Amino acid sequence: MTISDLPQEILSDILLIATKANEAEGESYTYGLTQAPLPLQKSKLSKYVRGPLTGESLRWDATNSIRQVCTQWHEWALGYNLEHVLERTWRGSERWAELTVRRRKYSIYELIDNPSGYAVYRDPYGSLKSTDRLFTSSPSAAGHVRRLWFNGLYAAETDRLILSIVANCPELQYLSVPWTILRRATAQDWVDLLNVGKVGRTPLHSLELNAVCLPQDQAVALESDRTINPLKDTRVNLSSLKRLKIFGNTLHKPVCDTDLQLMARTATNLECLDITNLSTITVAGMLALVKASHETLQVLEHSPRSDDGFYHPHPGRLETGEHICELLASLPRMRDLSISVPSMCADLFTNHEVKWTGELQVRATDLCACSLGTKAEKLRSVLSALRDIIAAKRRMHHELSAQLFFAGCIFEPEKKQVHGDFALAELGSSGRWPLDARSSTLGPCGQSGTYGKDEGLWDAVGEEEYLLAVEKGWIVL
Repeated sequence: MTISDLPQEILSDILLIATKANEAEGESYTYGLTQAPLPLQKSKLSKYVRGPLTGESLRWDATNSIRQVCTQWHEWALGYNLEHVLERTWRGSERWAELTVRRRKYSIYELIDNPSGYAVYRDPYGSLKSTDRLFTSSPSAAGHVRRLWFNGLYAAETDRLILSIVANCPELQYLSVPWTILRRATAQDWVDLLNVGKVGRTPLHSLELNAVCLPQDQAVALESDRTINPLKDTRVNLSSLKRLKIFGNTLHKPVCDTDLQLMARTATNLECLDITNLSTITVAGMLALVKASHETLQVLEHSPRSDDGFYHPHPGRLETGEHICELLASLPRMRDLSISVPSMCADLFTNHEVKWTGELQVRATDLCACSLGTKAEKLRSVLSALRDIIAAKRRMHHELSAQLFFAGCIFEPEKKQVHGDFALAELGSSGRWPLDARSSTLGPCGQSGTYGKDEGLWDAVGEEEYLLAVEKGWIVL
């Protein structure tokens, strides 16, 4: 009996242990040279450690010997290396030392007293083109890919290459692409990307759309593109998606409420919805997807950001006047919630049957008009209701903590503390308030405090003391 006759699970474990040992013993750094000499200049170059090798380079080196043993081991090594494929844009010209591609011979290079090198230009899309050629010519290699991640690639040329790579990966489950794919790809491209109902292909499980502000030439090219929104086509079916993440702000054809409302027609099985660091999607677009996946949604984050750190752009309003609090509290499988809403009230926390666990974050711009009383009374009822639901979860041996971000302050209901900058309230009260202020460990950046620039220090006061200041008019909600 040979080692190849072992069950696949045992053989895989043995090869994995060998690979990890090779990674630990192999070269983990690469080398470079100091600045390039000017023409006709003969300045001495110095070597330096340029930086650690990427994870994919380490994995490839570690399986080099394994790939050469037999077909079975070669296929295992390909699966190990190609399960997750990360593609980044090249940064352009760089100073290169005359290094061998075989990193095991780096020790010889270290003995050279007078290294030499030259300035070279690398095609910024060279790696992407190589990956496309490999997957087109070798379907067996593309069949190992489970996740694709593309970063810094926003040109029309790279979009075409990305779509070609994706189309060649029948077992792809996790995909992270630039949002330009949504603007330049056709409906047929999206049908091939999602793979719903296709024999011999795995439907896409997770989709991430990442956005950035583009340089002028790429922005003009994107704005001039007249491709029809593929989401309008009825063939585009997002029912297989379990996770959808939209991240990053841009000024150029950003993902917006209209896109999410089109997605909501078929995205009915989402378990995780993450809309972070962008202000072009309002609460209306977010709720369209929440309603579509009402029975399945478990993780929800809608967190528009701004350059100021703590202060968030307005999350938008619902023209229908729908009561958001009741809708969020009725989600039967919701577990993790971090939400930005235009208004909140105690109804958000009255359903003690919710499955919320961990840390709950609610960012609100105003208080709902559905209940009577002053703003101080409404806020008091919200904080009281939140403490009640935390206590109810604790009785069921479930830990739930909460933070409310409201009126430029952070509320910690369990500790009955409010963190904020109360300088104006102190002036308005002629120094009579606050009576018992303590230095806060929180700040505009949350647990990390302040940026250390011009935000100043925050103070912490008791909840009742804060509400008293609101009733006196020293703090305006």
